[in-house]
Amino acid sequence: MNDFNNTVGTNAKTDVGLRDFMLGTYRYMMMAMAVTATVAYFFGQYLVANPAFVRVIYNPIAAIVMFGVVMVGFGAVGKKLPSMSLGGVVAFLVGFAAFMGVFMSGIAAFYDPLIIAKIFFMTVAMFAGLSVFGYSTERNLSTYVKYAFIAFLGYIAINFLGMIFPALRPTGPMDVIINLVALGAIALITAWETQMLKRVYYGSAGDPAMAKKLSAFGAASLLLAFINMFQILLSLFGRE
Repeated sequence: MNDFNNTVGTNAKTDVGLRDFMLGTYRYMMMAMAVTATVAYFFGQYLVANPAFVRVIYNPIAAIVMFGVVMVGFGAVGKKLPSMSLGGVVAFLVGFAAFMGVFMSGIAAFYDPLIIAKIFFMTVAMFAGLSVFGYSTERNLSTYVKYAFIAFLGYIAINFLGMIFPALRPTGPMDVIINLVALGAIALITAWETQMLKRVYYGSAGDPAMAKKLSAFGAASLLLAFINMFQILLSLFGRE
């Protein structure tokens, strides 16, 4: 009987700890989203005043550099996470959010604010639903997510090719199909990332300091998924 009570008590504490960990991750993510939006808005105003600078940011070389910086940044911080301070991880999160804001500035500058708001709330609703699914499902999404990553990398490659060779850029129904496949891929990746956050929490439950760093690092990963989802939805439904 005592063993049963102890088990129930431990599970309850774990559930509360997991809830606090996830809420902390989403608080970090919302803070990072605010940074991204702020940088995108003010840098977008600069682009409006200096339209020639748009070509400096939106070209194949810049896109490849951005992709490389994001991959290298996540890889480096992920490896050094155990030895980093919480402040260092939060600084990475804020820096990453600002970096993404620069590349989102064209949307802030040249899209109708009403369209941006519509797509933003669509993204929030979709992201929230996927997060709930990833948190609650008992199915191991790791079995399927590798295919989602392959599909999404293919989507990125197609976009790169379209920037380098405009004649190869998909149009019409093919463009819609490619974006729908990419949306399905990023949806699965988002749910999987939420599921993985639960696992990394349980793996660090005995180390509160590490759990806080994983929370901030996880927020950066979720922010990237959110931005990708937003951009795909904008491509599908953002036309006036």
